[in-house]
Amino acid sequence: MGTVYQYIHENYDKNANVNEIADQVHLSTSAFCRYFKKQTDITFTDFVNRYRINQAKTFLLQEGSVSEVCYRVGYQSISYFNKLFKQLVGETPTAFRKRYATR
Repeated sequence: MGTVYQYIHENYDKNANVNEIADQVHLSTSAFCRYFKKQTDITFTDFVNRYRINQAKTFLLQEGSVSEVCYRVGYQSISYFNKLFKQLVGETPTAFRKRYATR
């Protein structure tokens, strides 16, 4: 799993390719997906999305607009980023920033 985590850390801002990481750990894509879900209880895609959103939370508390953060963590659609952020965090990126910026 260390190889997988390292790959995600190094590639979260790009399109994380499940086929590429499966190849790196010498598994077929379907075997890797089953193994990953068994180990983490979530899919590879869900894991990458959660990692990206956690990175976005850090970047939102620093400088830069929501759209800059969206692109910095690897999303190409601001609306999808906002939707996913709200789904995982419970509030929009702007609301998150405002809530923590005042503290």
